[in-house]
Amino acid sequence: MSTSEIVEELPHLSPAELETIYRRAIELHQGQAIDASPELLAAIDEAEKSSAVEGDVSLEEARRIVISWNSR
Repeated sequence: MSTSEIVEELPHLSPAELETIYRRAIELHQGQAIDASPELLAAIDEAEKSSAVEGDVSLEEARRIVISWNSR
């Protein structure tokens, strides 16, 4: 199955199936270099610093925030 075929099927999966795929992808990706722009890496570093100073948010809160970005 090609990447494009897999991506096309994602909207048809249940939330539990998507979660399983997400977790497995993360497991496979761990230990590999992230192919990211310097700007993205700087933003991640800044987020880590902010988290240390201001505290973390729950996964549910993070999801709510990200979803709100897509609805704008």
